[in-house]
Amino acid sequence: MPHEPTPHDPRRSLAGARLSRRAAVAAGAGGLASLLASEMTGFAQTNDASPVAASTGNSFPPETQLALEAIVRDSLAGTDTPGALVGVWFPGRGEWVRAAGIGDLTTAAPVGIDDHVRIASITKTFTATAVLLLVEDGKLRLDDKLDQFVSGIPNGDQITLRQVLGMTAGIANYVTAPVIAVDYVRDPLLPFTPQQALDLIRTLPPAYPPGAQARYSDSNYILLGFVIERVTGQPAAEVIIDRVVRPLGLTETTFPTTPDMPSPYLHGYLGAHPGDPLRDVTRSNPDVAWTAGAMISTVADLRVWAKALAEGTLLSPAMQRERLTLNRFASPNLDVGYGLGVLSVNGLIGHNGGIFGYSSWMAHAPEEDATLVVITNRAATEGGTADPIFYGIARLLFPDRFPPLAATPQAAPTRATPTA
Repeated sequence: MPHEPTPHDPRRSLAGARLSRRAAVAAGAGGLASLLASEMTGFAQTNDASPVAASTGNSFPPETQLALEAIVRDSLAGTDTPGALVGVWFPGRGEWVRAAGIGDLTTAAPVGIDDHVRIASITKTFTATAVLLLVEDGKLRLDDKLDQFVSGIPNGDQITLRQVLGMTAGIANYVTAPVIAVDYVRDPLLPFTPQQALDLIRTLPPAYPPGAQARYSDSNYILLGFVIERVTGQPAAEVIIDRVVRPLGLTETTFPTTPDMPSPYLHGYLGAHPGDPLRDVTRSNPDVAWTAGAMISTVADLRVWAKALAEGTLLSPAMQRERLTLNRFASPNLDVGYGLGVLSVNGLIGHNGGIFGYSSWMAHAPEEDATLVVITNRAATEGGTADPIFYGIARLLFPDRFPPLAATPQAAPTRATPTA
């Protein structure tokens, strides 16, 4: 992972995966339906010779559409990325959804607007929401100590659940261990279980004292999966689906238990640097990232989830205020903060992610009620390949909040690792 400018750096996390320079690790970072069917009405994909499959709706002005298309086209070319899925919904200004480029390099099949993708560290937003719902049920408290639920973690008798959720617990990141950074990179189908991740986390020395700073670690969200299971007596995946996914009608969002992808799906590719040969890593072991980055979704579902996450649809107003209490992260060009399983970048609320084959962003601007979703199908060493598209569109639509085009902001708080 090149650097960690924000809480969840897609280049270093298990759920927001990119390849790390040292280990060439693909990382994962920071959800989007009868409802979805109606929301996507009018966004008809075309299959003509154009490299960009278009969708129509309440359109942006032509000059904005041209600028958006140029951002996607130039970003894909600049990162040697085969394809992208992009959705922009900005009330009063326009809507724009695109499936661009190639979704399968073997068959040359184009990217499809309904393609399923691995959302990497965006999974953390679902896991955190499930935990916060258990807090509201009275089954947990944010100030409970971690070792009440998971034993053997260094400083576990001092670390609170709030710190685990907010990336201030000081727990070292298990994805830097050779079994992930080397073995998993070599074989994405490597047998590995959440229990093995827990056993590994127990052996790692603390990165810093609890509460001393904020630093992204996928280990936090593996531990939260075990907290969910301890409190409910159910598999964490079932709790997340029952408490978060189903109530919002996210019919295309799943928590996989096998390496397979639901159809239709976007193939994911791995390449350490632009110009390197791309390896198809679509199929990978979801248990490596588990509750830190295993989930699968679509652009349409992520649109719904990004708005619900930012607005606190499933939580009480008081709990949403807790969630949006941010720990600030150093970044030269961005105002970045991490709350309880949520990322804020210059006022946009959401998360990013990176994992074998996929780079992703989802964000919602509450004041404008605007939503942006970006997914690409290539993992890379130098940050997420979704980053230039996300930041390019953010600069275009929110020029007062984001640096000028001459500046290149660091990736937002999502860590990328081989699985999350």
